[in-house]
Amino acid sequence: MSGDADRRLGRIRIGAFGVLAVAGFVLLFGPLLARLWIWLVQPRDPNWWGASGQWVGGIGTIGAVVVALWIAIRDGRVARADRTKREQRERQEQAAKVTAWIENAEPNTYLPDGSEVDVFMIVSNSNSEAINHVVVSFDIIKGLPMHGSYIHRHEDIEPDEFLYATLPPGKWRMPVRPGWRGMSAFPGVMLAFTDSRNCHWLRLADGTLIEKEANVIKRRKIWFPQSISVPESY
Repeated sequence: MSGDADRRLGRIRIGAFGVLAVAGFVLLFGPLLARLWIWLVQPRDPNWWGASGQWVGGIGTIGAVVVALWIAIRDGRVARADRTKREQRERQEQAAKVTAWIENAEPNTYLPDGSEVDVFMIVSNSNSEAINHVVVSFDIIKGLPMHGSYIHRHEDIEPDEFLYATLPPGKWRMPVRPGWRGMSAFPGVMLAFTDSRNCHWLRLADGTLIEKEANVIKRRKIWFPQSISVPESY
């Protein structure tokens, strides 16, 4: 079949479906439309036409008010969403400048107790303000890609953790005690802190930054007195 014949057949089908649709509409709504037409063509009193005009004007006014309210509500939602995003970006500006990573130690680096150190945890606070309620935890990742912490922490500050009341701007390092190595083990740092705006954050070993509702002291129910570390500048 040629292309012209296909197009003619298509037009015939469209026409047939159109006739069927009109016929179905007339069968379904014909009696109602007939009654509406009879009601419209009946003679009307002039007062009726005036009242009907007022009704139409009132309905138009109500419609305009509804549309205006809908536009105002929509614009308000958009403005609130934009404000929320802006506030979130502003909150994250300071937290994004607090990072942590692992660095290899120089050969023959030892702790005061004589233990050899092979890696350090490095924390960098690039802000002009200090961060508070800081807990730096050594983390072991059992494979890649990383999906957060492998070690579940409790209310005690453990030997591979460091607790700081305040961590000033700068770069700081914390030694990792030996004995962490194992098959498919990757070292990482988990960092919890509160910024100068009193927003609470958790940075996982894979770098993910998560905002928290409370600081790490309350979340982990850390009891005092605990050993509060003194940061070592790096």
